[in-house]
Amino acid sequence: MKRNIVKKLNQKKCDDFLPILNRVFHMARFFGVSGAGVSLAFGWCLIMFALLVGTIGVAIWRVATLRSASNGIIARLAGAIFYSNGLMSLYLSSKFVHSWRTLSSYWLSMETNTALAFPPDVKIKKRTIFITAFVAVMAVVEHVLSMVSATGFGFPIEEFFYRYVTLSHGFLMKTEEYTLWYAIPIFIVSKIGTILWNFQDLIIILISMGLSSRYHRLNLYVSKVVTIEKRLEDKSRFGTELYLQMQVWRRLREAYVRQSTLVRMIDRHLGSLVLLSNINNLYFICLQIYLGIHKQSGGTIKRLYFLFSLSWLVFRACSVVLAASDVHLHSRRALKCLHSCPSAAYNV
Repeated sequence: MKRNIVKKLNQKKCDDFLPILNRVFHMARFFGVSGAGVSLAFGWCLIMFALLVGTIGVAIWRVATLRSASNGIIARLAGAIFYSNGLMSLYLSSKFVHSWRTLSSYWLSMETNTALAFPPDVKIKKRTIFITAFVAVMAVVEHVLSMVSATGFGFPIEEFFYRYVTLSHGFLMKTEEYTLWYAIPIFIVSKIGTILWNFQDLIIILISMGLSSRYHRLNLYVSKVVTIEKRLEDKSRFGTELYLQMQVWRRLREAYVRQSTLVRMIDRHLGSLVLLSNINNLYFICLQIYLGIHKQSGGTIKRLYFLFSLSWLVFRACSVVLAASDVHLHSRRALKCLHSCPSAAYNV
């Protein structure tokens, strides 16, 4: 009973960011991103890992056995890189989710074990849900357009599988090698690879949002304290008032130290995923531009897919970079307030 009361009090003191992020990571189990422990989700993760390894092996073999340099090398190399990104993304995302239990525990303790009443971010829950839903919807629309541009529409299911696998995954098998038993695993793996590609960017954006929000709340508190210090600049303080003033600044400094520690902890676990995301996004943006320049023929659907896919890639890449850089910008915004703090408030 006592533990439940403490838990409810802690939940009231912090915002809704951590519970929402826990739900996102829980849903990630459906496409293979598994956390700690041996479970059904971990078994599904191993199956996805094995399928991706097999797909990459075949794609690399097709690239190595290509007899003449032609446009075929671009498709085969792009396919190998796409599934290699999916494999690395699955590993790094699962590794980060595995470490999230420790990171979220420290984050929660930092939010709740403080004597300073930081204002909660009342909009963080809505922003997190909106961005998650927005990325999911845009990824689905982009992928549906890619399938329609590759195969067309209005075909029976068996013919759709045949056209989709032979046209979009010709780097894995020749037309005469097609069977439905090959088509279904390829179809599943292609969807998992696309989801992982978008999910790795979503993780970076959401985590960066949470860290920036925490810095923003700290900065608001500093601004409020500095405003009070300016108001009481000409007033002499002794005894209890002086002690309370020093305690407020000491706790603020400790709060910033704990926040910096959290950023460094997350950076150690998320840095490799950030690097993978930026390299992969840059490669496929360049690939889309190249294909758009050299393959201008096609119907309305293909042109629409090219414009939408390129726009979505650029938007997602910029969102990842800007969200991550926003953490650094927010970490420095308290300096203006500190520089304007009156000298009467200086202490150890």
